[in-house]
Amino acid sequence: MEPGTQVRAIEIRLAQPAPRVRYEKGKPVKEPAPDMTRVVRALEGEVTAALQDLYGTQTGVVLTVAKANDIRLSGTFAEKAGVVRERVGEVLSLAFEGLELGGE
Repeated sequence: MEPGTQVRAIEIRLAQPAPRVRYEKGKPVKEPAPDMTRVVRALEGEVTAALQDLYGTQTGVVLTVAKANDIRLSGTFAEKAGVVRERVGEVLSLAFEGLELGGE
């Protein structure tokens, strides 16, 4: 997208999950959490394309890693913010279902 052509933006903040803890022989063993940078890279293209199909190519989409999950909107959307957030959640859910990170 060329600078200045963005009319609205959707920022999706994904939280880094806490490592899972399992117990072996009574001792806690932390399992590594997913590399969120890889997760964001894997989701970015599909999520951006799906959201731009819904809201137009003048919609900027940014995925970032944060301390808490959040969806932030800026600019004018034809739908109310709650509806847009719900649709973004649906797009993310579908993208996570098909997520293949490979090598794990």
